[in-house]
Amino acid sequence: MSSGGVGSKTMSGIKQSQARGSTKKIPGRRAAEEPCNARERPGTVAAARTVALPFAFALFLSCAFAQESPKHPEEDHSLTFGGETDFTSGYVWRGLLVDDGPLMQPSAWISKSGFTFAAWTSHPLSKTSETTHLNASTLTLTYGRDWKKLTIEPSVESYFSRRTQDSNDPNTMEGSLKLSYPAGPLRVFTSHAFDVLAYRGAYFGEAGLGYERHVTKNTELSISLRSGWASSKFNDIYIGLSKRTFNFIGAEGSVSYYLRPYLYFRPHFEFSNIVDRRLREYLESPTINSFGLAMGVEF
Repeated sequence: MSSGGVGSKTMSGIKQSQARGSTKKIPGRRAAEEPCNARERPGTVAAARTVALPFAFALFLSCAFAQESPKHPEEDHSLTFGGETDFTSGYVWRGLLVDDGPLMQPSAWISKSGFTFAAWTSHPLSKTSETTHLNASTLTLTYGRDWKKLTIEPSVESYFSRRTQDSNDPNTMEGSLKLSYPAGPLRVFTSHAFDVLAYRGAYFGEAGLGYERHVTKNTELSISLRSGWASSKFNDIYIGLSKRTFNFIGAEGSVSYYLRPYLYFRPHFEFSNIVDRRLREYLESPTINSFGLAMGVEF
């Protein structure tokens, strides 16, 4: 990885998929009231097979078309690693307000030969009587492979909730596949995630456009527009309404500034809006604006 913003983009990518928790009416509260789902543990073999599918698909494409990628004759096998601490006004996960903050969210990653292992956690900096705060952590293993201009990124992500008196969310795991492709100055992307453990069958998909540009030698601008949709099981578990629908539209932006080749800070913002009328009725905050400041290092 170069020092031109890769580390900050790595940690930003981690944040886009992290953290389950619970607020007064959303993620986890309804699921905690359905212990039958939380006990679906006997199917670990089936879950393992489901998790393996994205990796098998990516490796198949990598081997089958390796000779058709003259632009990438040699892979980068160097070891890179980094860490980041983000101070944010709230946490938004797939259009849902998990915690209204303020929060501190440290994370770290290590990467080699296309594989990236990342750890992330979220800590509330204040507590109020109106909102249930939940410390949550995730571990993610991602494999990235380029085939011509197409980037293929299967991943496995484990979610861990540190339970509080008011929340009893079970730990779970997702298998996902992200595809992205350049389109002029933009990059088109889509991702598809399937729960394979506590809530097997819950699905969430996203698609959007991303734009990145070096404003100066040490400064990089990043903007993305995205939308998401979910299965009826996902919405039933995390919102309380069993409906398959188009969930949200959103926008994110950040500016990464490198003080040194290995040291950066990154102010960022996020906007999210639930578009389905019935889903909005189940949420206290269907429209969300959040902002924060992240500081990190990469080597």
